[in-house]
Amino acid sequence: MKRLSILLAAMLVISLFAGVLTACGEEKPDEPVVLKMASAAMMEYGEVEQAFADAFNARCGPDYTIEYYGAEQMLSFPELLDGVRTGAAEIGAVTPNFNSFDEPKLGAVELPFLLNNLDAHIYAVPKLKPLYGEILEEQFNQKLLCLHNYTGMALISTRPVKTMEDWDGLLVQAISPVIAAMVEALGGAPVTGQPYTESYSLMEKGTVDAVITAPAAMRIFALTDVASYMTSAYMVPALHGFSINLDAWNKLPGKIQDILVEEAEKQSDVIDEWLRGEWVKDFDAIAAAGVEIYEVPQAEIDRWKAACQPYFDQQMAVYGDFGKEVKKIADEANAKYPR
Repeated sequence: MKRLSILLAAMLVISLFAGVLTACGEEKPDEPVVLKMASAAMMEYGEVEQAFADAFNARCGPDYTIEYYGAEQMLSFPELLDGVRTGAAEIGAVTPNFNSFDEPKLGAVELPFLLNNLDAHIYAVPKLKPLYGEILEEQFNQKLLCLHNYTGMALISTRPVKTMEDWDGLLVQAISPVIAAMVEALGGAPVTGQPYTESYSLMEKGTVDAVITAPAAMRIFALTDVASYMTSAYMVPALHGFSINLDAWNKLPGKIQDILVEEAEKQSDVIDEWLRGEWVKDFDAIAAAGVEIYEVPQAEIDRWKAACQPYFDQQMAVYGDFGKEVKKIADEANAKYPR
């Protein structure tokens, strides 16, 4: 009987201890921890981000969960990085290169014609992650959970742009300082200060003649209704990822942190591969909408690159060792995936 009492007592202790564990194997928090995730993504782009939240919640809920707010429900696109920095949102779907006006190094990946194509872009991203992660942690109070490609940007315009001469006087929306400098180097006139979500309005009103943005944005924001020409030359790559406020991160138990990174990186890999297919679909949809797509030949791209080279060299001097590392990664990617 005594042995049975001891056994029952031991089982009670074990059951009580198990009751304070979460599904993730960590101590149960006093209150459920909800991490709000802000994003500007819409439609299927929002769905692939929601999948990250769902995967984390399946493993760690209800004690630790992510609430996803897409389509700028919580923060607008320009506010995302700073919103995560201040804790307005614990997690953000951020585009670091957009914030090069705050830290020029974040724009290094946007250097004109840095990467040859989407394959080189995807190859380079994992190598770029620690470089960008260090900046976000040291200067923007957030940890970069994952990084993936957001394809390259092209030009959609109200008049054909096929040669350097066609850029002369072209009013082009430029969503970052690097893109603005590239437009100027090619002979155009950059229009700054408006996020990519305003592209349709700018073109509809005639404020700009053209927009440099991703083909997906051309399709999602129906820019094909207000422009008839697309110039494709993989001008500027874009990066995208998930980051978490550093204070919120440091409060999480180690096991929860591990799962958060694991699920973010897992979904990031999915997004990288998913975007390969979307890249093709976007081009098909743009063509189907009646837009004339012009693939710039290599000889003309070389002219454009030469025109941008002084700015390229100037920025590399500004970036210092960081820029050298980015260039080294890009050279390796381009050698593996030539045009």
